[in-house]
Order: sequence, then C-alpha cells, then structure tokens
Amino acid sequence: LGLVGSEMCIRDRDRFVPYFLDDLCKNLTKLIIICNGKLNDEGKEILSKYGEVIVRENKGFDVWAYKTALQHVGWEELETYEEVVMLNSTIMGPMYSLSETFTKMNDKDLDFWGLTKYFKYDGDPFGCIEYGYIPDHIQSHFIVCRNSLVKSKDFHDYWDHMPMIHNYSEAIGKHEAIFTKHFADMGYKLSLIHISEPTRPRLIS
Repeated sequence: LGLVGSEMCIRDRDRFVPYFLDDLCKNLTKLIIICNGKLNDEGKEILSKYGEVIVRENKGFDVWAYKTALQHVGWEELETYEEVVMLNSTIMGPMYSLSETFTKMNDKDLDFWGLTKYFKYDGDPFGCIEYGYIPDHIQSHFIVCRNSLVKSKDFHDYWDHMPMIHNYSEAIGKHEAIFTKHFADMGYKLSLIHISEPTRPRLIS
C-alpha cells in the first residue's frame, strides 16, 4: 500500500509526476494520494489513473496527509498489507526502477526502512524536538513500514495521538526528526537502502 502526501498542483507538463507514479505503482497493490489544498481538474484526471485521490484542506503539512490516509484506509485493512509506503512530493525520479530497491530490502529482517538518512545534529533549531537535538533519522520523503510495525499498538498510538502540525518546524520537530528514534528505542529494527556513514560530518579539532 502506498500513501502519497502532496502539496502541489499537477499539470500535463509536469511529466516527472506520472513518470514517478508509473514506476511506483508497479510495486504496490493500492495507492492513496492526498492533496493538501487545491487540485485542478487536469491534475485530478492525471492522478486518478494511479489510485484514489483525496483533496483536503491545506493543514498539517505532509504529516497530516499521512495521518488522513491512514485513517481513511483504517487499521483493520492496513494490517493486511505486507508494507505501507509513506512518501511525499519532495521526491523525484527514479533513476532506476524502484523494484530494485524493494527487492534489495525484501530479504532483510526489518520493521521499517527508508532511502536516506539525516545525520544527528547537537541542537534543536526547530524548538520542539522532544530530545532537545536532531537524532539520526530516516528522511520522511520515503519510509516503508512493514506489517510487524503497522499492526503494533505503538504505531497506532503514534498516529492516533499525532498533534496538529501548524508550521514547517513542527512538521520536522514533531514527526520527521523523531519517528526513527521513537520506534528504534522501542526495539523496532530499521535500515536504509543507502548507507551513507562515510559522508557523516566530522568535527575537526
């Protein structure tokens, strides 16, 4: 199951959108597309070819787009899928078929995984991160949650109690920056398709 949170207007000349969705849908059994704000008729016609399209008030950023999609499908149905993919419209591509990515991760014993990592930062520039700093985390433009996580009470509670997101800082501080650590600290296993440790910033003394 794929859940796409979008805050963009789709036009015929935006060919990267159907290009991405064409490839993504080869790996899904169902796609829910959430559009925050307005969607013109042309855009709706394009997106409707790929899955169910829901247009909602532009509130809560991509975090509440995900929450809306999860609520729309419902936990009972969500728990029947092997994986739930949450991604937003800040991702482009793919350069290579996403089937290679899913195949590579299929045999790994994981509860959730993603594409890229944001490295730890000793400080909270957003002023609302519960840890007081930005921990290492999977970037939220593409996170895949396995059935083991989706069916858990921990996952249900996380989304059921997600507060309204009022600005960009809260979107990062109350979701993207904490999602990975929140579940990793509970013992859920994670990995990335791109292990980027060699690029981690180093302090030079």
